[in-house]
Amino acid sequence: MIERHVEAAQNNLKGAPIVVAGGYGVGSKENFEVLFQLADVLHAEVGASRAAVDAGWIPTDRQVGQTGVTVHPKVYIACGISGQIQHIAGMQDSGIIISINNDPEAPINQIADYVINGDVGEVLPKMLKYYKQNSK
Repeated sequence: MIERHVEAAQNNLKGAPIVVAGGYGVGSKENFEVLFQLADVLHAEVGASRAAVDAGWIPTDRQVGQTGVTVHPKVYIACGISGQIQHIAGMQDSGIIISINNDPEAPINQIADYVINGDVGEVLPKMLKYYKQNSK
């Protein structure tokens, strides 16, 4: 006898209107907590690049890209994601792409509508504070 076990999805990455995604540039599993906090305030989902998944910072089911999920949100916020072609394949059809990266030459900046050149660890807490203050 074959048993079928269907597990409920842990997230709604494919259907999310806003995706806050983190890459290796986020720096650690702990630093991903700020992405989850920002996503919570924005009613968004958290995604990740393969590098962040491979580092063990975030579960595989949140991986965006050729070997992960393809997303089409209205807004895609790429935090510390260099933008390898495999990742871009999974999110290039996003409405507005915002890149937060301390590398001005990061490939993702070429397709981003807005580029915030800075450290994710400094930029995200400021964004979080701003949205908390202005979403009441």
